[in-house]
Amino acid sequence: MAEKKKLERLDKILANNGFGTRKEVRHIVSKGFVKVNGIPVKEFDLHVDPENDEIAVGEKYLLHKKNTYFMMNKKAGCVCSAKSDSHDTVFDYMSEEDRQKKIGGSLAIVGRLDVDTEGLLLFTTDGDLNHKLTFPKYEVKKTYLVHLRCKVSDGDKAEYIRKAKSGIHIPACSNDEECDAKPCLIEFLEDDKCTITVTEGRFHEVKRIFIALENEVVYLKRLSMGNLMLDKNLASGEYRPLTEEEIESLKTIVSN
Repeated sequence: MAEKKKLERLDKILANNGFGTRKEVRHIVSKGFVKVNGIPVKEFDLHVDPENDEIAVGEKYLLHKKNTYFMMNKKAGCVCSAKSDSHDTVFDYMSEEDRQKKIGGSLAIVGRLDVDTEGLLLFTTDGDLNHKLTFPKYEVKKTYLVHLRCKVSDGDKAEYIRKAKSGIHIPACSNDEECDAKPCLIEFLEDDKCTITVTEGRFHEVKRIFIALENEVVYLKRLSMGNLMLDKNLASGEYRPLTEEEIESLKTIVSN
């Protein structure tokens, strides 16, 4: 079956592409300054295909393309927010042009990381994919590298792994009540270093799991989301667009 076209209101598309507020672009449309596929239109609530219809405002054509997708190697010390009075934000590490990407909607973060957490961070204007990657129903796997405060003996490693597989009761925090975390996978690299793979994404989940195990996370880095791995060539704070293959791999894991 052919994929159904995703139509958007004309005034929303124009506003998302920097032609003014909704009120301002409605005025532009009503004055006959906008053409869709070469035909002047005055209906600001007209639904058009943002990827295939040709839209022009005066002599300026909108360069419609598919949604935008970026991967960043987040630095510790910056926050996953558009604004902050006390920290750099992840958007401060992006170019002005990329920060303003709004094809299909505003550029948004996929699954936030704590201020002190590093590693894989995704951005996209694809709201549907963003929702699916972060919605618990889809159980998208996220793997983190963890450094622990206390070394773990061989006997306790087995206990950590066993408890993680069965689902650990984790303590409450400022934004979430105490609960049973979904089963997860812990693999030790050294006595005080391991990876943990979770599928739920509760607030401070990884840190709370190790608190429940009577230890403490002192360093945390996200290595992967689904089958997408952090690009090892990205220095801390650097980012790049996702390849078409990477985009398709993310869409595949939430397609069911």
